[in-house]
Amino acid sequence: MRMNLTSLMWRVNLATMLFFMLIQVVVPLIPRYALTVSSSPFLIGLSVSAISITAITIRPLSGIISDAWARSKMMILGLVFASIAYALLFVSTDVYQIMAGRLFEGVAVALFVPSSMASAVDQAHEGKLGEALGWRSMMIGVGFTTGPALGGLLAEALGYRTTFGLTSILILLLFPLVFFREPLRKRGPIAASIKGIKERNFLVALTSLVVYAIAWMGLLTFLSAYLKIQGYGDLQIGLFVSIQAVSSLVLRIVAGRAADRRPALMTYLGLLTISLAFLLISLDQAPIRLYFDAVIFGIGIGVFVPGSQTLALAHAPASSRGFLSSIYTMGMDIGNLIGPLLFGSVIMATGSYQTSFFLAPGLTFAAAILVLAPERLHMLG
Repeated sequence: MRMNLTSLMWRVNLATMLFFMLIQVVVPLIPRYALTVSSSPFLIGLSVSAISITAITIRPLSGIISDAWARSKMMILGLVFASIAYALLFVSTDVYQIMAGRLFEGVAVALFVPSSMASAVDQAHEGKLGEALGWRSMMIGVGFTTGPALGGLLAEALGYRTTFGLTSILILLLFPLVFFREPLRKRGPIAASIKGIKERNFLVALTSLVVYAIAWMGLLTFLSAYLKIQGYGDLQIGLFVSIQAVSSLVLRIVAGRAADRRPALMTYLGLLTISLAFLLISLDQAPIRLYFDAVIFGIGIGVFVPGSQTLALAHAPASSRGFLSSIYTMGMDIGNLIGPLLFGSVIMATGSYQTSFFLAPGLTFAAAILVLAPERLHMLG
């Protein structure tokens, strides 16, 4: 049974890595492609945020169905919707068609990600939840590492639309990895799931993820557009995202093991490191300097992600892991929705991309304080 669980965990780890790699082939290109169809900063932000409209709507239902039906089938449906999303981007000719593709991508993420995360909790050995989530998040990090640079290379060699079409085909090849038999789970009462949302650690983890995601998605969207306006190519922003993803891999497993003991501390330290990186990015956007800042940012991510995930899900019962995972991962959707719109609005009001960048370190530092405060109060109590 142990060998079967381990084998299954690594199959889903690989599928999750490739899913995020193919997602990241596309994501950093969206604001740059939107610029080619003469979009305003607000519409660029909206095209990036559109994914969150459907993701936020679908995720809770996805989690409930995952608990009652099957993690495997939900992940397969996620792959189908992702393929449709990138096919729509392939045929798009204006920003509104880009938004339509992003809406389908939101459905894909809402179906795939909560079931992938819940399956990691299902497959974790006793006392090693943080480590299991560390490995799963490391696979996501590998996907984030390879995807943006690959996307930049493909876009420069083939163009944006051909890259979207190729990604639409490749993502369907992941079907065999997420097709597996799984035991039937008895669905617990919805009241138990709602109670899990109200649990203190879950609320702290969710809120910190939302604030981090607002800062990161707003910064990434307009840093990408700003570098294009400054005359830098697609490869520069791809390398920035890939470098932070590579450096995030260094501490994921160690941080995951530490999170089994002190999840709030790992979450706090991760957010502090991210805040430092965002401050440095706000002060200087030269690509060579950005690559150095990306290393610091990645180290922060490598500590924050397994810490926050373990903080949120360590006490989740088997009957509601999918639902709680869906609510937790909705934090990224909320950030994806608010961040680009917030940063875009600041740019429209001030006329300055660089002014908006300083929002990012302020937000993540506030999130770090939010994590630390209840932890200290709990210790004093």
